Parts: sequence; C-alpha cells; structure tokens
Amino acid sequence: MKIQTSILIAAAAFLGLPAIASAAPVVGNVIVPSDIEAGKATTIAATVSSGVSIQSCNLYVDNDDKGAMTVASGKATKSHTFPYSQVYTVFVFCRDVNGGLGKSDSAAVWVKVGPKPPEGPIGGFEPDPEPEQISEPEETEDEMQLETGSLIKLQCPEEADATHPCKAVYYYAVDEKRYAFPNAKVFFTWYDNFDSVVEVAPEVMGSILLGGNVRYRPGIRMVKFTTVNKVYALTRNGTLRWIATEEVATDLYGEDWNTKIDDIPDTFYTNYTFGADITSANDYDQAAEMERARNIDENRLEI
Repeated sequence: MKIQTSILIAAAAFLGLPAIASAAPVVGNVIVPSDIEAGKATTIAATVSSGVSIQSCNLYVDNDDKGAMTVASGKATKSHTFPYSQVYTVFVFCRDVNGGLGKSDSAAVWVKVGPKPPEGPIGGFEPDPEPEQISEPEETEDEMQLETGSLIKLQCPEEADATHPCKAVYYYAVDEKRYAFPNAKVFFTWYDNFDSVVEVAPEVMGSILLGGNVRYRPGIRMVKFTTVNKVYALTRNGTLRWIATEEVATDLYGEDWNTKIDDIPDTFYTNYTFGADITSANDYDQAAEMERARNIDENRLEI
C-alpha cells in the first residue's frame, strides 16, 4: 500500500518524531544531438524526477551557469549555442521544492563543426585579488615536460583583458589531468600568491584533460552552501562535518568565527561528501587536518 509522503510527514510531526526527508532529485544523463555545429542553436536535455515537484533546473557549460531550463513531463530542456568547435563539459543541476539537490553526470560534448577557439579551451577561474598581491608569472614553457603539482595557465596575448580565457589557472595533478579552481577563495586556501604559475602554449593546455574541480583545503576556512544554514569544517577528500553549535565554532576558530565562513554555490554540492558531526572541539583538529592534505593531490578522493 502506498502512503503519501505528506501524510507521513504530518504523522511524524504529531508524534514528535523526526521529519521524513524526501529523496533528492534524480537527474539523468545529458542528451545532445550528434551533429552539433558551432554558432547554431542546439537543444540540450536531461530527464529529471523527484518525489516532489521540481522547482528549477539550470544548464552548466564548462562550470558556467547558462540559465534556467524548461521542465515539463519529466524532462529539462534548454536551447544553447556553442561558440567554437571544441570539447565542452556539460551538466544539469536541479532543485526540488523541498530544497533537495540533484546533478547529472558531467558529459563531454564534442562540437566538431565550426571555427576553432582563438586561444584554446576555456575554463577555470580568473583570480581577482588586490593588484599589489599579483605577481605575474615570469617563466614561459612551450614544449615542456610539465611537473605534476604545477599551477598552469595559457600564455596571454598582449591585448588580453581581465576576462580573457588565458587568465584561468589550473592545478596539474599526478593523474596528468588539470583541475579547475572554482573561484579565488578556494585558490587562496592552497596558495598565498601566483608566483609559481607556469604559462603554457594553447596546444599544451589543449592536450591535458580536464579532471574536475579543486576542493577547499581542510583546516583553513569553514564553509556553507548558499541555500543551507549549516556551517561545516572540512576534512580530507572534501568531507564536510557539521559544526553543531556556536560554542564549538568559537572554540575552534575564535570569537570571530563567523568571519571565517565561505559560501559554496549549490552547483558544487556534489564535489563534497558528509562526515560525522562535530559536537565538541575535541572532535576536530585543524592542524592535523591541514597536515593530512599538504597539497591538492593528497586532498583528492582517488589518492
């Protein structure tokens, strides 16, 4: 016999029991035509289902939010125009009316027909610190054997402005893939400046597969998701542990603990997992967590 979720929730509330959480939205694989042409509109779709109504779905191309999709009859669709002939990373992110979050697997979409990009693949982020903090990279290596653990970026043409793709910085990992920093806040939990960034030619950058996103370094900052009020400390491999009370946060991070919290956009929800709650300052050691993740490779799930 099927019982409506709303009845179960009401019954649980009446009896003083914990509320029953609905399952997160399930987003299927991204669906794209096989004959995509740069400069022409293409319909991108994904199936989506949930125990409650879907509130919204958004299309992301190379981690850039391309806007709301139309959701109807269990499918989210949106028309998008790819500007160049190259490989793009595409995924769909959905939220239901109960706040449940769901994301499709990332799909590599190859646009075979059309003009090539002027400076190679676009991705990563443009660091935006105070001007005096920026040290321009002095080393340029065109045909080089990159060392794993390097920070890399494209060579910039003289006319490049602050929004040019060549400003994107990546971490070159031991699996010989490049990992994007979602924003400057993540970058500065690992590095103090850009002194060690190495410039590479477009053909070198284009030959390195995009591996995913860099996570926050444990022990540096607390984080929360933009639509969730819980504050978390980080441990290795992107594991988030809820800090249960303000008293615990004060013990761990000081009286100004609430100035040491960064918002993580909901779209990066699936980059992280959840561990045991922190109910006492004895449950979490900042120095030890930093030592366990001395570099980005040590903080990756696969290592």
